[in-house]
Order: sequence, then structure tokens, then C-alpha cells
Amino acid sequence: MNFVSVIGYGWTGSSAYIDLLKEFSDIGALPGEFRIAKDPYGLVDLEESLVHNWDYIRNDIAIRDFIDYCEMLSRDTSFFKKSGKNFSNKLDVDFMKESNEFIDNLTDMSYVGDTSLHRYKTSALKYSYMRLRTKYSKFNHNNSKKMYLSRPNKEKFIMEARRYINNLFSEYVRQNNISTIILDQAISPTNIVKTSAYFEKIKVIIVDRDPRDIYANLAKRNSLFGPDININNSPERYIKWHLKLRETSVNDNVCDIKIPILRVSFESLICDYEATVDKVSDFIGGDKFHKSQYKNFNPEFGKKNVGMWKKYKDQKVMEKISKELQEYCYKDGGIE
Repeated sequence: MNFVSVIGYGWTGSSAYIDLLKEFSDIGALPGEFRIAKDPYGLVDLEESLVHNWDYIRNDIAIRDFIDYCEMLSRDTSFFKKSGKNFSNKLDVDFMKESNEFIDNLTDMSYVGDTSLHRYKTSALKYSYMRLRTKYSKFNHNNSKKMYLSRPNKEKFIMEARRYINNLFSEYVRQNNISTIILDQAISPTNIVKTSAYFEKIKVIIVDRDPRDIYANLAKRNSLFGPDININNSPERYIKWHLKLRETSVNDNVCDIKIPILRVSFESLICDYEATVDKVSDFIGGDKFHKSQYKNFNPEFGKKNVGMWKKYKDQKVMEKISKELQEYCYKDGGIE
């Protein structure tokens, strides 16, 4: 099973490359982002608590958090329901069954127990009630519940995580008759080594974009930094944010990264379409035929999103960003 993860740093245009890849043969693109490797409470957090920073209570809490996170990924959502990602339906798999089996394979034993850490997130009223239950436990009304003891080594954890990921996607691959799956934001660009380890075969495409257009887009959509931008119209914190997101992880150096990585820009797909498509095609494998050109992505429609910064209300802000982030700004012919 082969994976290609298309990733960015937020508002960098990575979805354009996903739309492009959908046009190739023998490829399926899972709808929506698949972030189980890198998200809080996901695989990287679980590995940290079970393998690298183990404690007899910490491992139980980490497993509980992971199961809760998987329940969110599994369920459908609507206006009147909790947040959900609907992966059970998207993958045609019993997502919670596979997730619980993954945890079972990592668990050395389970037992009935109780700890005050289970009450950290409870309300004051519920906490008082639980204390009373503990005090009068002789009446068999205590707070004991199933707890986990799991202490795998790194090799065991990685092996089970890879099996888990493959089990989640096996039916999707079979039904769609494909060999390669495109995932949106599956790998962290700031923690490539760890988050890519959970996939047996994976390639990564990292998409970046002119920081001035990112700034203008955030302000337009009022997203993430958008509210701060629209209130203060100050680029200093944005510049710091931009640079911190692009710092290389301690582990992510040339010696440590063993997987294929292609770095591209959003602008190159618009302004140098043919050459960029050839580069992407060579990267994913020459056997993948670009059978449906322009079906999902047409560079003509993307031109309006290149150079958005030129219409921004305060060009002094753009001058500041151009000066401080010059190496990331797009010029004709590429990023300089």
C-alpha cells in the first residue's frame, strides 16, 4: 500500500496539488484531511507516552485520549451533532473496531482501578459526587473503571501503527482498485521523521506559498491569525509565526529523513504548469498516467490567487513582509 501525503504550513495551497493528483490513474484521494499521525491525542502523542515518556498513569490517560480522539474521527457530524470526521463511512471500515484492536495489540494488561487524574476535567459538581462515591466505596459505589497498562518498545509501536493504518485503508484500496492513496496533511512538515514512520511506504509533497499572499488570505478569511491581522494590521507576529513553522525539527535533517520529499510552491503550479506537472508525475511514479487533465484543477482558475497581496489595503505591511521574508517571496521564475 503506497501513500502520498500532500502537506503545507496552513493556507499554502496544498489542496491544489491534491486536485491535480486526482487526475492521475491508479490513485485515490481520501476526502478531507487525515491527521491521525500528527494531531494532539493522535499517534505521535500516544507513542510519546507509551514509549518515550512512560509513567504507570500517563500511559492509561494517553490511551483514553487516543480512544476519545478516534471516536471523533469515526463518527458522522451535522449541525446538531458533535464534531466528527466520518472516517467509518469514508473508508467503509469499522473505525472504532480497528482502533480498539490496535490498542489491544499494544496493551500488556488491563485492570479495574481508579486515580484522581481521571477527575481533572470534570465539573465541580461531578467531582464532589465522585469524591463521595470514593468515600463510601464500601457500598460498592466507587469510581473504579477499566484502566490500561501498556509499555511497548519503539519497534513494537511502529509495527502495530503501520498495521493499524493499513487495516484502515485496505477496504478503500480494494473497492477503488487503486495502488496509491493521496492523503491531505497526514505528515507534519515540522516533524517529518516521526509522523511518517507510521506509514510503510509514503512520499511527501510539501507546498509553500508567497508569505504576502498567505497574510492577505488570512485577513480575507478571518482565519487563524486573521482576527489579529484585522484588528492590529501588524505583520510582526505573522513574520515570527511564518519563520517558526518553517524551522526544521531537530530530528528532521538530511541524515534522518529516509522518505522521498518533493518541495514545490503553489505559484509554480499556476505559472509554470507543464513543468510542475512533469515534476510531480516523475515524483509519484512514471506508471501513473495523467488521464484527466484539467478535470479537477485548471491553472487558469488559480491565477486570481497569485499576487493577492498587491491589492491589500496597506502596502507598508507588504513591504515589511517582503523585507523580512524575502527568501520566501515569489518572483517570476520561482521563489527567491
